[in-house]
Amino acid sequence: MLSTLTEFALIFVSGVLGSAHCIGMCGGIAATMSLGTKSVAGAITRQCCWSLGRTLTYMFLGVASAAIGAKFLRSQGNTVWLQAMFAVVAGLLLIVQGLNAAGWLKWRVRRRSSLPCVTTTVFSQFFRGGSNIAVFIAGLLTGFLPCGLVYSFLALAASSGHVGKGVLIMLCFGLGTIPIMVITGAGLSMATINIRRRLIRIAGISVLVTGLMTTARGITFASNLTSKDTSAAAACPLCKPTMRSE
Repeated sequence: MLSTLTEFALIFVSGVLGSAHCIGMCGGIAATMSLGTKSVAGAITRQCCWSLGRTLTYMFLGVASAAIGAKFLRSQGNTVWLQAMFAVVAGLLLIVQGLNAAGWLKWRVRRRSSLPCVTTTVFSQFFRGGSNIAVFIAGLLTGFLPCGLVYSFLALAASSGHVGKGVLIMLCFGLGTIPIMVITGAGLSMATINIRRRLIRIAGISVLVTGLMTTARGITFASNLTSKDTSAAAACPLCKPTMRSE
């Protein structure tokens, strides 16, 4: 129980600190959501509607991922071993994402300059001076934009094999991204580039710890299964494995 709460807390912290990365990816979209507002309160309301939409999309994706993972596990023979393997794979993905965010593992994604920016072509035109409902819909759509950090936690949700836990994982992550994104989108951010870099590094460490915990849980689970099988064989050395009838 304690380890589960710790895991959810780390996911939330990863979302909070990872928002520094989200500023670079979705900061323009967040600023667009505040167009047409005449007060700080109005801008914050718009940002909350947008973030609520994003979080609901994350939860929907978490449910879908966990449901697919659970169905796949049930369709296989040895579900326990598969769940342990899923946990290890999800943990490794989180570790890689955490190392990259912390600056200890770097890769570059090349983009063509001719490709249009979503911020300037779709959201800024369609939602310019829109209503709170339109901004909420924009949030729902934004949640589907590609993001390595989101994908890593979706893998974690899939590895849980439980829809309830999958949606909680993405809820914690989504709630974590809200505070900084709301402040930034409302034009109230005072964070410098250096502070944002530090936040991204701390977020990377949080994701890394979450990945290590997930990987260790999968390995420990598999080890316990192996030890149980060995103990059973030692207790009954003359027992023969059960053969399936054709």
